[in-house]
Amino acid sequence: MYEIFTYGRFEVEPENEHAFVEAWSEFAAWISRRPGNQSVRLMRDVRNTGRLVSVGKWDDAEAVRAFKSAPEFKEQLGRIVKLAKDFEPTELVTLVKGGGGTSERLSPPAELEPIHAPT
Repeated sequence: MYEIFTYGRFEVEPENEHAFVEAWSEFAAWISRRPGNQSVRLMRDVRNTGRLVSVGKWDDAEAVRAFKSAPEFKEQLGRIVKLAKDFEPTELVTLVKGGGGTSERLSPPAELEPIHAPT
């Protein structure tokens, strides 16, 4: 068993933040309709207010691959990337999760490779 997340770090100028959040909200609605998406969040770095972080939780790597391969993906993502001065995407897997006074080690697939949108 493993958990996989999509992660995007965006550096956004203050004058673009409102438009970015609006565009990201539309992107989030689209993401939430994708098969295998469990949740998606946009968060602000409290130490660097121009840094916004998007995190999506997915059923598995195949769901992420299908999401990034969807015909609409580049257009949907492009609407928010154009409002940021910098963008860094990646995927994250959980190694250990804790809760209720216990921890659990997870076993992500050793052969898991970065998942890129088709060019």
